[in-house]
Amino acid sequence: MAKLSEKVIKTIENEMKYWRIPGVSIAVIKHGKLWDSMGFGYRNFEEKLQVTADTQFGIASCSKSMTSALIAILVDKGILKYDEPVTTYAPKLVMYDPEAKSMNLRDILSHKTGFGAHDAIWPGERSRDELAVSLRFIKPCSNFRGKAIYSNVMYAMAGYVAECATGETWENLLQKYIFNSLNMKRTNCSVDIMKRDLNYSIPYRYRNGKVNPLKMWNVDLAGPAASVNSTANDMAKWLMMQIKGGKAEDGTALIQTETFKEMHSVQSQFEDSIGMGEGFFECNDYSMGWKRGKYKDHAFYKHTGKIEGYSSIQAFLPEDEVGVVILTNFHSPTVPFMYGVLYTILDEVLGEESENWIKKFHGEELPKEEEYLDCDLNYIKEEQVFGTHLSLLLNEYVGIYYDNGYGKVNIVLEDNVLYMRYRDMNLPLKHYHYDVFYVDDILADTMTITAPVSFIIKNGKVEAIAVRFEPMVPDIVFNRR
Repeated sequence: MAKLSEKVIKTIENEMKYWRIPGVSIAVIKHGKLWDSMGFGYRNFEEKLQVTADTQFGIASCSKSMTSALIAILVDKGILKYDEPVTTYAPKLVMYDPEAKSMNLRDILSHKTGFGAHDAIWPGERSRDELAVSLRFIKPCSNFRGKAIYSNVMYAMAGYVAECATGETWENLLQKYIFNSLNMKRTNCSVDIMKRDLNYSIPYRYRNGKVNPLKMWNVDLAGPAASVNSTANDMAKWLMMQIKGGKAEDGTALIQTETFKEMHSVQSQFEDSIGMGEGFFECNDYSMGWKRGKYKDHAFYKHTGKIEGYSSIQAFLPEDEVGVVILTNFHSPTVPFMYGVLYTILDEVLGEESENWIKKFHGEELPKEEEYLDCDLNYIKEEQVFGTHLSLLLNEYVGIYYDNGYGKVNIVLEDNVLYMRYRDMNLPLKHYHYDVFYVDDILADTMTITAPVSFIIKNGKVEAIAVRFEPMVPDIVFNRR
């Protein structure tokens, strides 16, 4: 029998219906123990297969806290040091910015490398070793140790540093030091493993008036940033370790006290994902894999996750021995749902005065179609010039183009339409003006991007293409091979 009140459960169910979320799994920790866990809705909407507390979901960027914990464990073992240049362990990991030659794990884990997003370079067929080598050719988005910029790529490199220092894969290290130690038997590091399970959730997004299943995305290249799959019950074990200051349920220390405190100490600041302002308990402090702040005067640590069709939030309040994890198989928008439900649960478990968080996050009118497009971005800034024409015949744009950082782009012609093949995508080019095209549906982390593709022509031949994969740096130029 559920321990959460009927009122809270009804709130969860109503919010799922409001946002059209297929499935949700939740675990609640109270007094440092698993207090309640349950599933709502469907892990497979088409076949009406129900979610349970043991259904696997992609936890996406909540994986970062696990990578940070792994680094802490290796620090305790004397294998790594937070403030040692990473090239000590991973000599190939050299950055474009010469100032970053002193880059260390503290910089990476607190998003202060200056590298920025560059999320269009993953996932892909490259190894993490090949990805590391490519970074020296990619311009950073900001100054080294300047403004913090969230970076999946650099978290992937934190896992790579651990691999170089130990001679073991990040996946095996996580299994050995965290999953096995916490008895997280239904947690793994690859969607390919999850798909073999009998109880996993299919990812969904709402588009064109209906809930649509999505292709399950293999993000193993950036695994240390985003590839862990887990269940509400397993994530409760993970949060209980956090509440206990780095100790497993049997009292065994996974992380030493001082290292645990260091991992959770404030290292940088950047804007919270809530984006709602005062009164919504935003946490703008970042430690190493965790956001931190206050919830109604209670010390509050959290991290969210989102990857193609999955959204999650994990939170714990160590002084109160309370924790909550919410896993969904829905893309976006999920911030109002996750925080509205999280705060509703916290008020009940903490004994705080109940607030109508749902009303604070949204009105009664159902969300419009455009609200489900909040992760769709348009990088085209130039005003379109109508009545212009291409300089060459379509087949003259065909070719293989290469950049040392981003890799290969293949332009092909099929049925009189040009396509851009990049990573695992095959996207039609649509003429914009002159020799500039654009492509829709570039997948870059949680975002779906529309970007211009400009063909650079000299002496009547295409020499290169410039693609706006990352708006914080000049367009990426791929030279024709």
